[in-house]
Amino acid sequence: MSKSIPPLDVLVLGEHPSAYVAVELLMSCAGLTAAHCTIPAEQSPDRLVLINPQFFSLSKSLQKLKKKLPATMVWGVDFLADDGTTRGEYRCKNCAALVAGYAQLRKAVCQLAKEAGAKLFTPKRLEVDCIDERGFEIKIDNQVLRPKAVLLAGELAREQAKALALPEPFGAEVMRRYSFVRLRGSKWVDPSAKPVVSMSLDLGRKLTWAWMLRGEDEVQLAVEQPAAGDVGDPQASPGEWVRRWADVLVKHGALKTSEGIADSDVVTMDIPSAGALSREIVCNRTLLFGPAAGFYTACMEDIYPNCWSAVFAVDAICGALKEPHLQDALQPYREKWGTTLGEYLRGPQQNLRFLLPLVYRNPVMTARMAESILLGKSVVR
Repeated sequence: MSKSIPPLDVLVLGEHPSAYVAVELLMSCAGLTAAHCTIPAEQSPDRLVLINPQFFSLSKSLQKLKKKLPATMVWGVDFLADDGTTRGEYRCKNCAALVAGYAQLRKAVCQLAKEAGAKLFTPKRLEVDCIDERGFEIKIDNQVLRPKAVLLAGELAREQAKALALPEPFGAEVMRRYSFVRLRGSKWVDPSAKPVVSMSLDLGRKLTWAWMLRGEDEVQLAVEQPAAGDVGDPQASPGEWVRRWADVLVKHGALKTSEGIADSDVVTMDIPSAGALSREIVCNRTLLFGPAAGFYTACMEDIYPNCWSAVFAVDAICGALKEPHLQDALQPYREKWGTTLGEYLRGPQQNLRFLLPLVYRNPVMTARMAESILLGKSVVR
């Protein structure tokens, strides 16, 4: 027999850190009750992620997290060409960004949600049984939740997605394939007092982007391409593209060796780059935010834009719950994030074929491209 718990104002679904940020913010709003539930079978791979320092300014709780989260400071960007000699360098006087482990960050914000008093569920089974003018009836294992509204940050099974009238999956035009390998130990790079992000904007002369992030006693190599296939080279595997990037890094002296990187070590995930710009995100008493709505920047930035969208979603839900017609009151959510975060998602706004020579020769353009990658600023100013 199913066990019911007291009515909820909002249920947050998803395992991304943005979901825990949302539920913590909801619990901080006076008079609201909220719970968090992971989605069965949804699990993102652990990886190193680049974090805009503004992430910690999203809430008072996150400000406290800044001193506790194990992270490596980043002091600039090196743009590296395939030839091994051409490069553009950007250095910042202050910390420009941080690199942290995805799983560590998720655990830290989950703890914030616990401390705020939110109920957290990790079910093996989730079902959306009933939706009416009062809200939902959602079964998680042997318990029944009755929230008035849902914030969705993850990917639901097809039958649940249909019940919530969610939009169709993202199309190929926004999906990007992010392939990465984590190289642990000290043999890969020389120690640096002020590490930087090494980056290619044109790997293999295919306008394919690649990164090297430094963590604590490890580095991560990553390449992004259209999810529909490899650009101009359909036979190349993700592992081969990562090794091509490793060879470029070796030429520039940023990586000691490219030997030992096997296909089996490479992890691949498909990400909807700037997908929120083309997707409907207000559904049946439900707001999509974070990964569910595609709040990744065109530069593949993950944590800050997705969590920033949580702030907008929580603000919209808090206002809508006070109105007599909740569904109608959810509509301003589009404008709330669109006027600021929408611009942030777009990334570099010029033709990269035109920009590439300037990135390598012009310090001003090098700085603007670097700040676009690290901070989401516009290249055009």
